Amino acid sequence: MPPLHPTDAERWSRELSLRMGRPVAVRFGRARRRMVVAEREETRLSVRLHEGFALAPEDVRDSLVRWLEVGGRARRATRHLRGFLDELARAGEPPRTRAVRLEPRGRHHDLCEFSAELFDGEFAAELPLESRPAITWGRRGRRRSWHSLELGNFDPRTRRVRIHPVLDQASVPRFFVRFVLAHELLHAVFEPTAPARGARRVVHGAEFRARERAFADFARARAWQEAHVHELLRSARTGRPLRLPLLEGWLFD
Repeated sequence: MPPLHPTDAERWSRELSLRMGRPVAVRFGRARRRMVVAEREETRLSVRLHEGFALAPEDVRDSLVRWLEVGGRARRATRHLRGFLDELARAGEPPRTRAVRLEPRGRHHDLCEFSAELFDGEFAAELPLESRPAITWGRRGRRRSWHSLELGNFDPRTRRVRIHPVLDQASVPRFFVRFVLAHELLHAVFEPTAPARGARRVVHGAEFRARERAFADFARARAWQEAHVHELLRSARTGRPLRLPLLEGWLFD
């Protein structure tokens, strides 16, 4: 809201006095609950308006005058004035943000542990403390599709990484969960730019792929995924746990 000019209240007082045929004293305030208050005094009508009225269009001023004259009996003017007040209220509200509860510690795998290793290691230079994404497990629930499964997701708007809870199982090796998390953190480093008109949006560019292949666990993580993708899809679809052998060399490396 731009600052009010000192003469705004005087201008409104003169205008309302002329239109209503009696003395009207106007003052502006910032109250958000009672944006229009009119009190009859002995020799004049005292009106307090929200500061947003300083820039009100003429039709709103007309509705205000009509309402001050006869009150709620001026139904059309009352509806119009109420609509303007609703707009002022919405404009003054802070943007609503939905609180998201982060749950990085799972039943079997702790994303805090993996992220600490990655932030201090592979991403130490590219993701300093002030730019690190928030990390959490996604919501548990059954997935409908039998054909696709998004193991992780990075949201550039909220800078939040979600890892699919199907990976929070004892049968899923630690190195694979760590690799999926590292893949999503790469998206925080190589955020895709808006493509030129007619061009396709590139999410996994050449530099992204090169960095991904440089991860120490790249080969065995891809091999494990290819070997068990159907079991992961089935577990995500049905909610049933994976039935895979616990390989000590993979789980506790």
